[in-house]
Amino acid sequence: MTNQRNEPMKSFLKLSLSLFLACFIVGQGLAQCTADYDFGNETLGVSPNPELGEQFEPGVVGQSYEDVLHILLPQYILDIDPTLPFFPTTPLDSASLSSVVLVDLSDTLSTTTLDAVGLEVVCNNNGDSGNPCSFLGGNQYCASLVGTPTVQGSYRLDIYVTGWVAVFGFPFSQEEVFGSFVLNFGELGCTDEEANNYNPNAVVDDGSCVLESCFGDVDGDNAVTVSDLLEILAEFGCTEGCTTDVSGDGATTVADLLELLSVFGSSCS
Repeated sequence: MTNQRNEPMKSFLKLSLSLFLACFIVGQGLAQCTADYDFGNETLGVSPNPELGEQFEPGVVGQSYEDVLHILLPQYILDIDPTLPFFPTTPLDSASLSSVVLVDLSDTLSTTTLDAVGLEVVCNNNGDSGNPCSFLGGNQYCASLVGTPTVQGSYRLDIYVTGWVAVFGFPFSQEEVFGSFVLNFGELGCTDEEANNYNPNAVVDDGSCVLESCFGDVDGDNAVTVSDLLEILAEFGCTEGCTTDVSGDGATTVADLLELLSVFGSSCS
């Protein structure tokens, strides 16, 4: 792979490393992930990769959640950023977490923590150091994002990381902040905006989407049943903005009851 093709991955590596070192709270007593992602012949890489349109899996509030971040770190610091003032053989020593902030994307002035939304991170650094979320250059690692989401929302992860290199025996460090990962938490439901029963709060599709109009189906379950009859009776006499106007005359009357009864029992599935 050429240097030009490597540039997006190199810049993203710094971002992903920040999350990987993360952020967050190191879980105790939880199963560790396995650093076994196949990066082929690459010397650096990350999965998922936001620059390729990849993100963490969305989570459903109140349901157990787990996703894994894999990362392959280069041996030399210039493989991350060739513009840094180091020798080509200067090794990437390690990196450490400074802090992490979750930014509410519906209100970017509002921030919170990973713990506050019900999650934590369990890092696996292969036993390379006493801090499970401290990682060394030239190795592959992983971290599990686990827990049970307790709040609904979409969050950007702003992660502050300090990277370390040694030059002539002296340590040098630099702190950077990264924020390209997004976490989405919501409901289980229909995620297709074209469906009759689209749920804007749904982040995981449950296969319930109804994509075609079903004559007489006023409750959106893709069938004409007693529930539709009850919906019409509940709105009977409506003359404006009626949701059960089957006949299309702008009102809910006997005409709508007769139309529904003519197709009663039918299904559009």
